[in-house]
Amino acid sequence: MFAEIKQYKLKGFNKSQVSRFLNINYKTVDKYWDMSYEEYAKLKEDSKNRIKKVDKHKELILSWIKEFRDISTAQIFDWLKERYGEVDFSDRTLRLYVKDLREKYGLTKVPCMRQYEEVPELPMGYQAQVDLGEIWLSRV
Repeated sequence: MFAEIKQYKLKGFNKSQVSRFLNINYKTVDKYWDMSYEEYAKLKEDSKNRIKKVDKHKELILSWIKEFRDISTAQIFDWLKERYGEVDFSDRTLRLYVKDLREKYGLTKVPCMRQYEEVPELPMGYQAQVDLGEIWLSRV
């Protein structure tokens, strides 16, 4: 993306046009517009070495992913909130983090098997369906 922005700049396009061509936010174009290649390389290197908020839970998350290969990120987020109360990152942050972990360690998500089976058909009067819903009514 950085290289594409630089190419459009050299061709004489303005920031708004580049933003539309690349379908990215204007602020992103503005950020990279006057940045040198050395500054960009340093920015990329710094981003690789930064500590992420979710890193403090990495081992726990990895153990859950290894034990429950079909676990969703929503489940992981709920389990972290149950264990630690409020967490200082969003579910989207965790989703991207878990995606990277799965790719890095080769822990692909396996589809879960449905946990039901067909019940044999019984004669009339021997089978019933139950709805475990609940309703509250007020007395008049």
